[in-house]
Amino acid sequence: MPALTASVPRPAEAPDVPEPAGSPLRVLLVEPESEQSHQLVLSLSGHDVDITVCVDGAEALLRVGMARPDTVLTSADPPEVELETLVRVMRRVTDIPILIGVGTGDSQRAVRALAAGATACVSRPYRIPELAALLRGSLPAGEHGDDGAPAVVRAGALELDALGHRLFVDGTPVDLALREFGIMDFLLRNDGRVVSREELWNGVWHKPLPPVNNTIAVHIRRLRHKLGDSESRPRFIHTVRGIG
Repeated sequence: MPALTASVPRPAEAPDVPEPAGSPLRVLLVEPESEQSHQLVLSLSGHDVDITVCVDGAEALLRVGMARPDTVLTSADPPEVELETLVRVMRRVTDIPILIGVGTGDSQRAVRALAAGATACVSRPYRIPELAALLRGSLPAGEHGDDGAPAVVRAGALELDALGHRLFVDGTPVDLALREFGIMDFLLRNDGRVVSREELWNGVWHKPLPPVNNTIAVHIRRLRHKLGDSESRPRFIHTVRGIG
């Protein structure tokens, strides 16, 4: 689909009035699936979040200036306007956080959206407690996330930007799938010690490790290839036989 060029109406000038303490977080949700948007509205209502729903990117561009949200949350494939264009046009008029809901097969769109100015990615289908924390944590809060963990982690030639969902090797960005990024995030935050397969699986997949499973080995092999690493002469990922 050809990229759609659109302009965002700027809100009428009005005096800046501070938000009262305890005001709900205003979220502009771009979600074409009505069932998904309905569930999000219901689930986030208990987290002091006020949601304005848009069914496509064109409506979002019209509403962002009028609704004046604190944060935008959009699916990775919004109808009418391509994600990269949506982010780029929004960035012309606002610097609020733009979060991308990313599922299987969305990694390339997410990478382009981040390059266009999106703030961060969040796994889809959404897990409500994590999403609520990320929505608030995406607001400017210094160098740390909501849980106090560093947003940027560095180890030698590697630099990981957790909020921006980006990994750099010697300053060069590396395109990672969501699960690969999760593995690198876990490993870098545990730099200097050996982590077992069970620890890695629990920390990234958030469930018990099955008795017979080669998923970790497959992901590590792909990561080594993308990092320019080698199992025989490893630079970044070292395997300790029988341990982790």
